Amino acid sequence: MRKTRLMTFGGRLLSGVAMSAVIAGAAFAQSIEDEIVVTAQRQEQSLQDVPIAVSAFSGNDLQSRQLESFQDIQFNIPNFNFTKSQFTGSTIVLRGIGALAVGASTEPSVSIHQNDVYIQAPRLFETEFFDIERLEILRGPQGTLFGRNATGGVINVITKKASTDAVAGYVDAEYGNYESVKVNGALNVPISDILAARIAGAIIQRDGYTTNLFDGRDIDDRDIYALRGSVRFLPTDNTTVDVVGSYMRESDSRLRSQKQACEEGPLSPLLGCDPNLPRSFGRQDLRGGFLANTSTSTFPLITGNPATSAYGLVSLGAPIYGVTQPADLRTVNHDTRPQYDAEETVFMLNAKHDFEAFSLKLNAGWGNSKISSRQDFDAGVGPTLTRPPVICAPVGLGGLPAVCNLTGGALGPVSFPLSAFDVGITNSSGLVGVIGGNIQDRSTNYRAVDLSIGETDYWSVEGIATSDFDGRFNFLLGVSHAESNGYADYAVATTGLDYFAYVGGTLSAIGAGIPGAATTGYSFYTPYFWNDTDDSFLDSTSVFGEVYFDITDTLKLTGGVRHNWDTKGVRDRGNLLESAGSSVAGVPLSVPPIVPFGTPSVRGLLDANELVQCPSLEIYCANGGRNDFRVVESDFDATTGRALLQWTPTDNVQVYASWTRGFKPGGFNPRTLTALNIPLTFEPEVIKAYELGVKSNIFDGVLQANLTGFYYDYSGLQVSRIFANTSINENIDATVWGIEGEFVLRPTDRLIANMNVAYLNTEAGDFSTIDSRDPTQGAANAELFSDVTNGSDCVVTRNAGAPALIGTVFGGPFVGLNPIVASPFSVCSALRANIATINLATGGTRGYAVVDGIPVNVEGNELPGSPEFKISGGLQYTFGMMEGRYEFTPRVDAFYQSSMWTNIFNDVQDTIDGYGYMNAQVRFQPAEGNWYVRAFIQNVTNEDALTGAFDVGSGAGNFQNLFVLEPRRWGFGAGINF
Repeated sequence: MRKTRLMTFGGRLLSGVAMSAVIAGAAFAQSIEDEIVVTAQRQEQSLQDVPIAVSAFSGNDLQSRQLESFQDIQFNIPNFNFTKSQFTGSTIVLRGIGALAVGASTEPSVSIHQNDVYIQAPRLFETEFFDIERLEILRGPQGTLFGRNATGGVINVITKKASTDAVAGYVDAEYGNYESVKVNGALNVPISDILAARIAGAIIQRDGYTTNLFDGRDIDDRDIYALRGSVRFLPTDNTTVDVVGSYMRESDSRLRSQKQACEEGPLSPLLGCDPNLPRSFGRQDLRGGFLANTSTSTFPLITGNPATSAYGLVSLGAPIYGVTQPADLRTVNHDTRPQYDAEETVFMLNAKHDFEAFSLKLNAGWGNSKISSRQDFDAGVGPTLTRPPVICAPVGLGGLPAVCNLTGGALGPVSFPLSAFDVGITNSSGLVGVIGGNIQDRSTNYRAVDLSIGETDYWSVEGIATSDFDGRFNFLLGVSHAESNGYADYAVATTGLDYFAYVGGTLSAIGAGIPGAATTGYSFYTPYFWNDTDDSFLDSTSVFGEVYFDITDTLKLTGGVRHNWDTKGVRDRGNLLESAGSSVAGVPLSVPPIVPFGTPSVRGLLDANELVQCPSLEIYCANGGRNDFRVVESDFDATTGRALLQWTPTDNVQVYASWTRGFKPGGFNPRTLTALNIPLTFEPEVIKAYELGVKSNIFDGVLQANLTGFYYDYSGLQVSRIFANTSINENIDATVWGIEGEFVLRPTDRLIANMNVAYLNTEAGDFSTIDSRDPTQGAANAELFSDVTNGSDCVVTRNAGAPALIGTVFGGPFVGLNPIVASPFSVCSALRANIATINLATGGTRGYAVVDGIPVNVEGNELPGSPEFKISGGLQYTFGMMEGRYEFTPRVDAFYQSSMWTNIFNDVQDTIDGYGYMNAQVRFQPAEGNWYVRAFIQNVTNEDALTGAFDVGSGAGNFQNLFVLEPRRWGFGAGINF
């Protein structure tokens, strides 16, 4: 009933504004502001004439409202949210629709364009605006005209082009707290009547926002520079050719996530952080998980060899160690200094020729994007590690001389090596880490470091023909093609994993009877977790068109259709203590392959079709390919379109209604163990959108009022959850509806006020899935097992009245569950074999079953990143001073949004609290001059708000990585235009 009332109210509100606009519109005298011309329908139109919910900002708007980056844009647009995301990306959510899936083959739901050219891998989080002509944000699916990945909307950044008019340019510089220095400027030079060039650039440098207690140094600083060159060529009066090239480089200590959160509770011994407790700060007992250490309560039960406990394989520190994080979001305690490097190169071509009755336009581009980010994985200083005395004992007493030497020798000082990431673009490519001499650090404390790197090359070309007939009929026809390929690596190295690899491997070699094993030293491989997408590619072609028919002078019908042909593929694998599937001569097949210390590479043991000599083992590894790359490819074809009716009762009012079908292709889930029952692919998204809108300038141009109501029927929305240390993507249905209002008031030439309001309702459909943070969901007949071999969890269910497994059925170490001597090995796979035997012996009356978890139904839950209410506004007044020779302009902008969720489960830990935000600025300049000075404050109240969070999963300890707004900034600036 509540939804019906709200939608009825929204319809009446739209109708009321439309009627008042019709009555008052005839008296319209002038534009509310300088007219902004946009290309939201792939042709130049006035912003108010476009029958789409679109917001646009000129370059002056960006500066006056302090919109410096995409994070700032969210404070000025209805139902627009932006946050940094896990790994090295960012997420834009428009009207509840965003990039909710994770993986190399996933794609955003908001299509990014620059100068009308599609950008496949934009560095949105690093970019700040400079020398911008305008910024356009189209809300709602735009697949007909803009193509792929536009189910949520489109962002088009239009840079200033070269001009043949005159030599011109500007310089703007500012200085602020955190020793912040920003300088940007441009120079335009006409070369001839038909040729001109423009060069623009920006430099951003500042100290870190975050204090690191570990070494007392600030981190999360910025060191960025960017250049852009433009050339305009006018070979005829009807032809314009623009070529734009840009380059951006960042190298600093930027944090991918600013904070971690965790809370200890009843589920902590197995899962790490307890997902059923609210997020807190100040008391955060971070727990390792398997990627952080080999500490779980399951591990001691399944070793099957009590003698190995003397070597510290279970844990070198406390079984579950606690780390208290500082309560302040701007204070951390990291024992690894972050390192962040990003680079982006883009070239764009826009060519247009106007014929008498139609025009042709060509948009083409090529780009390359690189990223590398290394930082502290567990965001804490781990406990001091103690080397077990037996390690350096004589061989006859169980000593391991090779391990003793690797960890500092018998005389010390003792230190534990941490593997370097010899993957991708860094170091070598042997995948052996510590045992191959690739050591990134040594420490007496537990250490955990991760690395996220990647590179993408892409290009696209698009041709559009647009008619300009005098009659009632016109059309637009287009064709486009885009290709991209790249790689992405994510790796986690810990001293716990390294120790487990080289101690466990050496003990296995001794158990296998390899001569001199203790002195030589052997290791499992790979000693670090590595999600390796060696290649990810896309090949996309589409044809599209629209027809426009003027039914009457005030009523216009638009119909459009687009067909997309997409081919996507990946070549990937995941590595963690893998084996090649071969064995040592004379040793049972259950012994895993191991390699001696000093081995330079294990790629030959992992890759298929590699017949290699197993290092130092005097055997021939004919079964190479224990963990070869998976190669998959799939086609995703779809037809999309829109129908739109536009009524313009006066020159100052339009009412429109539209139906749109949007599409986003599916992709491939990361490679995991086949025993985990993870589907290979996830399906495409399809959206059916209904929109009703009113745009008006009323009361003699004093008020601009735009209202929009929309309803989305979403099929196959792609969402992500963590399982077995990787992101698994699934499809759910959802409904979204909302109301948006955008208002600008200008009663005098000196006073201007603007306000945006938005209401958003999102609901997931009927769908059950496993919340891997809490696999049992508190079920009384379920037991949780942490699989130390791959970082996943499994659940054993039983019939009512059947005895529990732990301590009742098994009563001690599990028979046949020995990770030291079995390969390939999985705790949960071995449990299935044991339980099958038990069920057979008991006639099936106990009903034991091994499942990935107890499903939970998410029907009715809200979509992530979708606050119910948002409101923002700005107020600006220009005072005349000194008899009108100078102007003094103060401006204030404020924003508030309600709470939202970080994922589809809507658990207590998933809440992002609502928050407010405010900016203020004053500007002084001569009324007729070309210079100005200004003072500014951003985040006036120093709001420590979260914009998003990412759950790492129980395999890594179940903590959350948090993304935080920038703190209060203040400073002074000056500029000159010439």
